[in-house]
Amino acid sequence: MKSKLFATLVFSFFYTSFLFAQASLEHINGKYFAADGLEFENMMKMKKKQKDDISINFIGEQNGKIENMLLLKWKGGELKAYLDEKLYNKKKVVWFKAGENTFFELEPGVIAIANSDGSKVGDVLAKDQSKLKDFDIETAKALLDEKTSELKSAANDAAFQKMMGFEAFKTNLKKVVFADNRALMTNSYDGTPKEDPKKYIRTQVIGKSIWYNFFSDVNPQMKYGKTAEINIEYEMEGVKKDRKSVARLGRKWAGSVPKVEMPDGYKFTYPRSFSDQPLKVYDYAFLALMNEMNGKLLMGKTYNMKVTIYAYKDGANVATLAEGTIGLKYEPESQAAMELWVKWISEME
Repeated sequence: MKSKLFATLVFSFFYTSFLFAQASLEHINGKYFAADGLEFENMMKMKKKQKDDISINFIGEQNGKIENMLLLKWKGGELKAYLDEKLYNKKKVVWFKAGENTFFELEPGVIAIANSDGSKVGDVLAKDQSKLKDFDIETAKALLDEKTSELKSAANDAAFQKMMGFEAFKTNLKKVVFADNRALMTNSYDGTPKEDPKKYIRTQVIGKSIWYNFFSDVNPQMKYGKTAEINIEYEMEGVKKDRKSVARLGRKWAGSVPKVEMPDGYKFTYPRSFSDQPLKVYDYAFLALMNEMNGKLLMGKTYNMKVTIYAYKDGANVATLAEGTIGLKYEPESQAAMELWVKWISEME
């Protein structure tokens, strides 16, 4: 009896909460004015813009089904978009989305029409026409940018705290880590590191497989934008070679050193390698360094190579994301690999 009563109370609570959420969005309903105007065709098939008598209705429930839908109607037709319920429930942000048609509430009675990610505002609608003086398209864009940045930062903080729960990440922050097998750096299904940091390597024989990743204390894409990219630099015995510089050496070089996208996270989604003979994976910036080291390395000696991961934008490195050092040992078996790499480099010129 008690469990049945409890279930009834729980249901009543969530149902009441939903009704409250639904009722709180009914203020959206009404007639709106547009800053720029919604396009339609008149009887003469001429393109016109409608700036008034635009109808918006919020439909919480329809035919016994939860909709949480915004319905926009004007002479040119109608558009439907659905409430981002997660945003609304957690942040009380009113944002209706449907493909490229999204509607963001700037304040009660004022709505910005934007593209899918809010990066572009096409128009502003207001119940009170005088509000359009305060909320023009530029102002709406600035407010939307501010809100999306705030939301991304909050999501970013949560993602970072989750990453800090993993030993490999926490103990190697702002470092580049190395392994002799790609499988040792395979992520969990959600992209978080699951590897055992005890299996990382600090030295490897030149010519044998080396895989690496980095752990940043910032989300590079979030901080530096999607137009930024990754640059990787290799340094040994005072000689430095980086991917962006090497790519500018010529057409063949550029084709062999493709752009490394800026990750939307705190590490590469998948580990990278600068030398894996079985899988035939190489980084030509690393090979350029090895070419310069050819004939200078002593048999049996280990040389430290520093690997630095940069955020690269507008033709320059703008920040160091991580760095790490691995000892490369020159053994008899390394000689064949070096000779092959020297041959490949000679073919680039």
